[in-house]
Amino acid sequence: MQFKCKECGQEFEAIRSLHTHVKKHGILLGEYYVRNYRRKNKLTGELLPFKNYKQYFKQDFSQPHQLLQWCNKAEDGEAADYIGKLLKEKITHKEYNYGPTNLELISSGLPSVDIYKRYFGSYTAACDECGVEPLLSKNMPKEFYNDFSKTKILIDTREQQPLKFDNSESHKLDVGDYSVSSSVYDYTYVDRKSFADFCSTVTVGYARFCKELDRCRELGCYLFVVSEFDFSDMEVRNKNNFKKFKLEYVKHNMRDIQAKYKDCCQFVFSGSREKSQDIIPKILVMGKQLWEVDVDYFWSKELKKN
Repeated sequence: MQFKCKECGQEFEAIRSLHTHVKKHGILLGEYYVRNYRRKNKLTGELLPFKNYKQYFKQDFSQPHQLLQWCNKAEDGEAADYIGKLLKEKITHKEYNYGPTNLELISSGLPSVDIYKRYFGSYTAACDECGVEPLLSKNMPKEFYNDFSKTKILIDTREQQPLKFDNSESHKLDVGDYSVSSSVYDYTYVDRKSFADFCSTVTVGYARFCKELDRCRELGCYLFVVSEFDFSDMEVRNKNNFKKFKLEYVKHNMRDIQAKYKDCCQFVFSGSREKSQDIIPKILVMGKQLWEVDVDYFWSKELKKN
């Protein structure tokens, strides 16, 4: 493949060589691409800013929320075709044999499951056009919304900032931070994370966490990682946190872990520490009934109701 300089016509065999050459024209790389390719924002018509080579030719909007705004303005058929293409490109690029979870969609800058439902009737229908089925395809059981506050919760002895439950007991656990007694145990565990814990776990603690998930898989168990904040608040949390994290790297690794351990792990963002105390007993008691449910998707809808 040849890469041709738009300024002078010289050709190069590698994109890196072209980028090195562009500097000799006395212009910045971003200026070179914006001036010569003039890609425009589908919503505003303004020239798209250049961040990097891959991003510049992949994205059609400057901000994630602009995609939804454009969908609202576009004809339904045009919007459906466009977001359907985005989903297919995602599945093809990642070589998935399933449709991504809602968290993977929104953390990648793609439309949410609800947007696909709006234009395709269901997320399953959107995935079907891509030749796959959603990874987490089951609906939330009605029993999930029952009151499980009196359930006896087993808290791992190593948990440093344990949540408070009406009925709990300290116990050495093989996996995670929380489980339940044998009478309702269903091979399901919960790992609790604060904002900093979550970001550290999927970055500097990546290898260690994967080992825990390997152990979880070997035991035939399932681990729900419940983080005590709202996913949409990550930017604000990071800004106010003592240690700043590269959130795109955090999100990338979260998606990577979800893909590698899709058979035994899910990420759920509870909204707060108090909400974690509410959802954790539900997850533990419902157990296997939730292994194929996109729990974060349904829980986030509950949070919006409240």
